[in-house]
Amino acid sequence: MKILFLSDARSQHTRRWVDYFVDQGHQCFLVSLEKGIPTKARKFLINYKILPSFLKYPLSARRVKKIAEKIKADLINAHFVPNYGLIGALLGQRPLVVSTWGSDILISPQKSFLHKFRAKYILKKADLITTDAKILTQAILDLGIKKRKMIESPMGVERNLVSEHEEKRFRSSYLQEKKGFVILSNRRLEPVYDLSTLLRAVPMVIREANKKVRFVIGGEGSLKNKLIKFTRDLKMEEYVEFKGELSRKDLIDCYENSDIYISTSLSDSTSVSLLEAMAFELIPIVTDIPGNREWIEDKKNGFLFPISDHQALAKKIIYAINEFTDWTFFRENNISLIKKKAIWEDNMKIVETEFLKLVGRECDL
Repeated sequence: MKILFLSDARSQHTRRWVDYFVDQGHQCFLVSLEKGIPTKARKFLINYKILPSFLKYPLSARRVKKIAEKIKADLINAHFVPNYGLIGALLGQRPLVVSTWGSDILISPQKSFLHKFRAKYILKKADLITTDAKILTQAILDLGIKKRKMIESPMGVERNLVSEHEEKRFRSSYLQEKKGFVILSNRRLEPVYDLSTLLRAVPMVIREANKKVRFVIGGEGSLKNKLIKFTRDLKMEEYVEFKGELSRKDLIDCYENSDIYISTSLSDSTSVSLLEAMAFELIPIVTDIPGNREWIEDKKNGFLFPISDHQALAKKIIYAINEFTDWTFFRENNISLIKKKAIWEDNMKIVETEFLKLVGRECDL
């Protein structure tokens, strides 16, 4: 199968998705308007530096169409509805698969009538839509799209990471003896991830935790300098480390050396970083939103707290450090859930099968 992917090359999600199909023996090409992480596919970079985002994506469709006509792909897979999804819809080529990521459906269409109209236009042009969470599927249904056009499959965690980590150690035996805790957040430093709530919780945790605590924040984003300054204003820079963009190896090292995972996100579908944290046996403390509730049941395999409530977040962290003892119970619940529902290769095989069916149907026409 020859596939043309349209997606942001800066994203690890793009790399993982594209490389999966290359590894399965498919001939893959990637078009991106952003320089980014290398993939195993042949890449075409289209540069529109001088144009704002709302113009550069639709205006690039003509150049992308020339590339598509040259490649003669069996299938086009566009990722993220408002930008590459729009390009895919404008190409007029089929079959078209639109892969939704979360905020492109949960947030963008709510901004205005025009944003909603654009989303509906793109999704109606798609022959297949991929989602990674029930809340995302329902939001697309609410836009008037038929369920028969959708498949729901979270991206998940690589099987070898789960097995390799299980072979290394159980956290249950040593966490209760630890003299210090490392708390990890690796969401992008953008408004939707609300990192200021985590930073506001830090002073209370430092005061009341009965063990040493260090906060590690991975990722880049438009709010980085503002968040670093806020940390200094709180006089908490001694306890908070901003690591910037993490390579895959460095991210895995962070998981291996952390104890509690935090997500302060205001909106999410299925968060891959949450699934990875669960697989690496971190205790999840995450916002009480539908996307997280699909994976975390409060006090069963993690903790939930109200969005933007830094005091509630701090209390959950303090409880996990000072009083919580059910590490084994949480670990077993999370590993079992990941193995059952969130193994990367199993879930991507579902997507690949649907792609092949779609190409088969198209080729028969």
